[in-house]
Amino acid sequence: MVQNLKNRNVKFIISGLVLLIITAFFFLNQNFYKKNKIEKNYSEFKTEFSNIHSLLTNKFEKQFNKVTSSVKKGQSLNSILTDAGASQQEIFEISKVLKKFINLKTINTNQVFEILTHKDTGEIIRLTINLDNINSLHVFKKNKEFVANKIEKVLYKKTTLAEGMINSSMYQAAEKEKIDPEVIVNFAGIFGFEIDFQRDIRRGDIFQIVYDKYVDDDGELQKNGDIIYAYMKNNGREIALYRFVDQKGIPGYYRTNGKSIEKALMKTPINGARLSSTFGMRKHPILGYNKMHRGTDFAAPTGTPIMASGSGIIEQVGWNGAYGKYIRIKHNSKYKTAYAHLNGYARGIKKGAKVRQGQIIGYVGSTGRSTGPHLHYEVLVNGKRMNSQRLKLPSGRTLRGEDREKFEISRIKIDVMRSNLIN
Repeated sequence: MVQNLKNRNVKFIISGLVLLIITAFFFLNQNFYKKNKIEKNYSEFKTEFSNIHSLLTNKFEKQFNKVTSSVKKGQSLNSILTDAGASQQEIFEISKVLKKFINLKTINTNQVFEILTHKDTGEIIRLTINLDNINSLHVFKKNKEFVANKIEKVLYKKTTLAEGMINSSMYQAAEKEKIDPEVIVNFAGIFGFEIDFQRDIRRGDIFQIVYDKYVDDDGELQKNGDIIYAYMKNNGREIALYRFVDQKGIPGYYRTNGKSIEKALMKTPINGARLSSTFGMRKHPILGYNKMHRGTDFAAPTGTPIMASGSGIIEQVGWNGAYGKYIRIKHNSKYKTAYAHLNGYARGIKKGAKVRQGQIIGYVGSTGRSTGPHLHYEVLVNGKRMNSQRLKLPSGRTLRGEDREKFEISRIKIDVMRSNLIN
């Protein structure tokens, strides 16, 4: 009986193997057959897929309306949604959920809205607001109630090296090398303590910038990051600066010896301006007689940003007679700076407010006794107005101790990175 059982098991195993071989042969043959038909079937598949896609798209378009528009001057969220056919109840509910994310009273001009509505009922299905090229708000119905989500694009950091030689101006050289204008403005700001890019630049000067930029999935630039390394060879003088964040979390730019580029005050508090009048005696352009000019004038278009030349506290802001709209900053017990003929003030600029070096405090104008848009800039030392262009100012701090050690490591890493980018 045992022997019979063994024989039956052997027969069963053999039969299973034969069946497995036949099945495998069948599928291999089928796959071979299919493989030979792929090219023929692919074309048919593409056609069929295109037909289905068109059918679904047409069906979707028949059911819904999509309106894309840019915010015009004077438009509000209420008027935009009303024009799209939204009911007052829908506007109320949408406004309620959007308040958590944006100020509905200050919708930016040219901001893009995309509204999807049902063709039959006019009901809003989805509202998309592009806040900027990175962030967007999506409003849609969930369980018969509107909800809003903020979506941020996934960006990828890419460290980039840019360099060039100056033949006429820094900005023209940067444009030739296709460097983003924002990067150049930041670069000029870093060297603002040492170099006046309107007057100190010479033909043949060389610059090099290593900076971060953030791109999307398509490799398109979405925003610029920090400048990591900045180099200038200006009139034979070389300056190499490395970005470093100290133990207090304060970022700055330092020379190879660990000494900060920053000084008590910036050389010029405005970018891209022309020196139109120096400190000293001159024939007054309005009064017509010789008068001491106790400041430096920088001609620039109305609205050009003006920076605080040093950190400090706003001591005076407002109308100041012939000075027009005026700001005075107290930096310490010794130094004050004043900015006159402004068109307006930056947000948050008021008496007693703290400002940091390089912060935008106002905008070029022609208020008060003025013949055209310009900045009248004064430096006061112990209450006495001094020539800002000839004033020798104390240098910034030098890194010491643990900060210096960490800076050296960071500097070496940046040099290696820069070398790899060059190669």
